[in-house]
Amino acid sequence: MIYFDHAATTKMSEAALSVFINASREFFANSESLHDAGTKAAALLEKCRGSFADILNVPVRGIIFTSGGTESNQIAIQTLLHTSEKKEVLVSPLEHASIWQQLGALEQAGECRVKILPVDAFGQVSPAVLSKMISADTGLIIIQHVNSEIGTIQPIAELAHIAKQAGAYFHTDIVQSFGKLALDLGDVTSFSISAHKIYGPKGAGLLFINPDIPLQAALPDVHHEFGFRAGTVNVPAIAAFTTAAYDIMETRENEARRIAELKMAICETLTARVKVEGGRNTSPFILGLTLPNMQGQEALLALNEADIQISTTSACSLRDPAPSKTLIATGKTEEEASRFIRLSFGNENELSDSIIFKEEIDKLLRKR
Repeated sequence: MIYFDHAATTKMSEAALSVFINASREFFANSESLHDAGTKAAALLEKCRGSFADILNVPVRGIIFTSGGTESNQIAIQTLLHTSEKKEVLVSPLEHASIWQQLGALEQAGECRVKILPVDAFGQVSPAVLSKMISADTGLIIIQHVNSEIGTIQPIAELAHIAKQAGAYFHTDIVQSFGKLALDLGDVTSFSISAHKIYGPKGAGLLFINPDIPLQAALPDVHHEFGFRAGTVNVPAIAAFTTAAYDIMETRENEARRIAELKMAICETLTARVKVEGGRNTSPFILGLTLPNMQGQEALLALNEADIQISTTSACSLRDPAPSKTLIATGKTEEEASRFIRLSFGNENELSDSIIFKEEIDKLLRKR
């Protein structure tokens, strides 16, 4: 099997799996319990928190462990809008489904006003456009670092600096870039990470919110995670997440170069009829393609028969019949969006996979 769907999820590494199993045996207690077993689990939890603070070069007090990227995004939005007196939200149209779910609910309840930031044909948010659209009412700006469908990389450092200068909070989803690309998060208010995108377990994630801000938690009387996240903390999963984070950071630069070679090799095999989406400034780990003569779903099923696993959109939007917000925002028609497929790469992919993919995609294109 060739697995080209790492942006959806990754296979848990042996190191992370081993830590998860051992921690489940030894650190099973509730980290809030006052007995010795609970204290032992709490100590491991805080060690993991400190490890992430070192990896990310952020204050340990700002790290909140969650169940994944979705919950991290939604807690960030809830908390920052609850804290800010300004209720206008500027958001890029390329965001993950979790962002739209939360903003939709809050806007319907009259708790915020959402404005969409325009993007160019490659999905880029222009710093000049952001500066122009910020108003005295803007409380929160949301722009992901790397898009999960076409791989567009946003100039987060510059965009976050503009937000800071304007006195607005800035949240970014770095689920598709942590451990893969260099990050400059100095002016970012909050960001989200998910364990299962970096060979860690599902059900673990991280939210950082700048602890220098006098934050107001959206829910009252919450005792876990500094009062921002209710529910028993999954300490074994967080320990495995920490292991996966150390491992991916250790190999980040070499792996990015290796994957970039694989992506280039695949692009070089494509005929001119297949369009590569996102332009030049995209993540090496994501390749979005628009096919000339068939539905993306049809291509997915045919490639699946050849034991090649791909996707047609973000995994969290697969059951949404509406066309991709990302593709429509970049100027695609609904018909063009229906011909889109996504390949996303990871540590088990090899350069030789490009040859096999070329053979299979050529077969599909010749049939039509």
